[in-house]
Amino acid sequence: MSISFDLDTLNINITKEEDDMNKVSISALELCSMMLLFLTGSTIVVGLNFTAMEDSILAVALETGFGIVLFYFYLLLIKRSSWKEFIPLLEMGFGSLLSKILAVVFSLYFLYIAGRVMNDFAFFTTQILYPNAPNWVISIPFLLVVGYCIMLGIEAVARSAIIMTFFSFMILVPLWLLGFLSDEFEAKYLQPFFSQGWEPIKEMIFPTGLSFPYGELVVFLVILPIIAEKEKLIRVVWIPIVIAGLIMMITMELIIGLLHAPFANTFYFPFVKALELVTYLGIIEHLEIFTYLLLIGGGLMKLTVFLYAAQVVLTQLFKLKQKSWHLLILMAAVHLLSLYRSEDIAEHLYLGLKLVPYYLHIPLQFIIPLILGGVIFWKTRKRKA
Repeated sequence: MSISFDLDTLNINITKEEDDMNKVSISALELCSMMLLFLTGSTIVVGLNFTAMEDSILAVALETGFGIVLFYFYLLLIKRSSWKEFIPLLEMGFGSLLSKILAVVFSLYFLYIAGRVMNDFAFFTTQILYPNAPNWVISIPFLLVVGYCIMLGIEAVARSAIIMTFFSFMILVPLWLLGFLSDEFEAKYLQPFFSQGWEPIKEMIFPTGLSFPYGELVVFLVILPIIAEKEKLIRVVWIPIVIAGLIMMITMELIIGLLHAPFANTFYFPFVKALELVTYLGIIEHLEIFTYLLLIGGGLMKLTVFLYAAQVVLTQLFKLKQKSWHLLILMAAVHLLSLYRSEDIAEHLYLGLKLVPYYLHIPLQFIIPLILGGVIFWKTRKRKA
């Protein structure tokens, strides 16, 4: 009896160890690196907003504070549910049937935003590097690279995020220094400060500034349950959000000093246009090419996170094992969704700034999570007490 018991115990331990090895796990540092690239990658190149003119930096500071509060709400939501995966989290709040419908809606939302990120990359490339080239020539190879990254696993993507973050700072800091120290930079363009009151700042923040990029952190509800250092994460997760806000504020001050605020908002890619003006001795010029490297790293991470999240939600929903052909179908869906009303960059930006925040971002980033949070907090109130 004792021998049999020991053998059974040994088999149970071996099985448990194999299950633990098969579990996906991401460290707090890796997640913070992913978040930093996610927030800044495409934003500083194609997503900066100067509608508040010289006060735009104040609006970004307020948006950063909101982003911290919002992400900690998402984090508290996951923690109160005992770190449940996305589908069980929805079931806890909305029941079986409604949770399935919402899971499909969220997966389509993730795929559509992935398509928009891919369009950001494609339009930037065809406008700056390869004029008149068709978008699909750029977007499809980029999408294939993202698919290959996901096939390697989210842990490999998370580890690479640390390396990409380091190289992003190696590119961004010299660009800042060269820009601020150049003869083309005019500090007087940064004034007057707070000359138009709160109204332009409120228009810049609501709803676009709230939903992009900080509201898009809702996608991390899919990834947070697999974090290994959960308690450490709670203490440090505000850091990448603050750093992302500082990066955007410094970049915006550089752009305003080089272009002047009234003109900065007239360009599709103001960071690129600002760096085009920077020259040293007629030798050092065309610094704008380095912004492409920033977009590659950040855009790759953002598209990867959205596509991976959609894959995880659908596999959890239909209880499927992840297969390569599943990913190919999702990549095709991203490409097809990216074609909706995005024939040119003007239409693409109009859709992203005027329609998507109201009809997609606000319901899926704020309203549904708030309802879900209210139900979960109510259900867990006794356990918490």
